[in-house]
Amino acid sequence: MHRSLDALTAGPFDVLILGGGITGAGVALDAALRGFRVALIDKGDFASGTSSASSKLVHGGLRYLEHGHIPLVYEALRERRLLLRNAPHLVHPLRFVVPFFAGARVPRWQWRAGLSLYDLLAGTGNLRRSRPLHLSLLRREFPDLNGTGLSGGAEYHDAQMDDARLCIEVLRTAAAHGACLANYAEAVGFENVKGRIAGVRAADRVGGETFAIHARQVVNATGPWVDAVCRLAGDASTPHLRPTKGVHLIAPDRGLRSAFLLLHPADGRVFFVLPWQGKTLIGATDTLCDDSPDALSVTPEDKAYLLAGHNHFFSPPLAETNILNSFAGLRPLAHSKNGAPSSLPREFRLIVSPSGLLSVAGGKYTTYRAMAETITDAVAARLGKRRCCRTRRCALDGAPRKRWTVFLDRETARLGERHGVGEETARHFVQRYGRRAAEVATYLDRDPALGKPVVPGEPELRAEFAYQQEHEMALFPEDHLLRRTHLGLFRPELLRWIGGG
Repeated sequence: MHRSLDALTAGPFDVLILGGGITGAGVALDAALRGFRVALIDKGDFASGTSSASSKLVHGGLRYLEHGHIPLVYEALRERRLLLRNAPHLVHPLRFVVPFFAGARVPRWQWRAGLSLYDLLAGTGNLRRSRPLHLSLLRREFPDLNGTGLSGGAEYHDAQMDDARLCIEVLRTAAAHGACLANYAEAVGFENVKGRIAGVRAADRVGGETFAIHARQVVNATGPWVDAVCRLAGDASTPHLRPTKGVHLIAPDRGLRSAFLLLHPADGRVFFVLPWQGKTLIGATDTLCDDSPDALSVTPEDKAYLLAGHNHFFSPPLAETNILNSFAGLRPLAHSKNGAPSSLPREFRLIVSPSGLLSVAGGKYTTYRAMAETITDAVAARLGKRRCCRTRRCALDGAPRKRWTVFLDRETARLGERHGVGEETARHFVQRYGRRAAEVATYLDRDPALGKPVVPGEPELRAEFAYQQEHEMALFPEDHLLRRTHLGLFRPELLRWIGGG
């Protein structure tokens, strides 16, 4: 995957996608697999918006059942099964525990009914049937869990992902099938022919030049920036989005062997406490937000809310000084009638502007592939080129050809034998890069200095940064630290040092 602005000017393309988050990436892959000539640009880095600020879950959305979103849950559980098959190095099963407390907003019977329905909707793709957990087992397995009012619980299984890397792997796969991609290339205007959009004027945010990209169809998949792009295109309609802000806290490893789905004591909202990459992830908030997606921040109130939720259920309590970092993302939910943020629908909507611009509002990370199929169907119909979707069985770029558990052990051993790396490093490479791990390991043979860790105490080696620069379009330190790895989230002082703070 290489950045080539010259390729973008050699149009016209069948479809130009604005936005390199997971929705745009999914459309790029689907369209490329159908044989369309595809271009994609993003004004920042790929996955630099909401697609790197999620709860890192590939899940059906157990909590959505409470609001009656059964078709969405069914679709998401189907897509979970496909992602576990098509990207097993980046998507892994994860056990969840739901503790039952006396007087909670959701009673025990309702949890049991919801979990039974969740099992039923998962069908043959169910990872493991949910089951009740006796009070004595919960106390023995999780001694730090608050026992006041605890009456037992239940467990079920969903999946966890590396959201930014999954997005980048979808883009790498699209590029391997002919898509032309560029990060740090912003659409600053539209090219029009007889009142219809025929491409964009783009500005290279690296080199500074402006150039035109011509395309028969332009798709606005910019997430929280959808309305801004519509205004740029002259769409004077009412807003298409009703964004909500999701904040997460990152704490040191709390020793959790399972994820927890909990109800916040202040308002009864669902939130998670998750083990993730050797740390603990707490979140998320879900509040209506009118802030610009370019100036999103985590407020003291956001932090206090999540800390209060964690500390209500676990001891010892966490203080703000214990938090390693925090991050926020805007959910680009489709505009709908008034309602509580948590009850707003997660389904997506496809909007056709009078100019011919196709815009995507709403959606859910887990269902990106299904969303992309519908969007690309619409593009194909508008182009008069109806072709079948091929993404259901499309393994992503780093996915191994063998069963994942077998591949992980064999490739870990092979990397150790061929490149002299320790088992921990080899396993880290395989879990992040899949079958591309051997390519990363060759950098260790080129220069022994690349075998040093980027930061003591973390698994990332300098070889990864060299590989990411040459093969994953990482242009700036933040691209390495926040998307290709998560060092900047775990060690925020690295970002402050880079920024001169």
